[in-house]
Amino acid sequence: MTTAEFYRSKAWEKLIEVLKLERVDDKGQVICSYCHKPITRKYDCIGHHRVELTEQNVNDPSISLNPDNIS
Repeated sequence: MTTAEFYRSKAWEKLIEVLKLERVDDKGQVICSYCHKPITRKYDCIGHHRVELTEQNVNDPSISLNPDNIS
């Protein structure tokens, strides 16, 4: 799988949805794990890999699908 295919995959979409649910504050706002501010626009809610996703590691779930590697 390429990185472009990965970012369109069901596994990535599911992970982002789970992370959004885990990062909701007591007011129901999704909080950015990087800047710790509420995400107010849908397109701002993008998961970023801390260890850059590359063609060499995209098929390694410990990097590509590791919640601790997504900010």
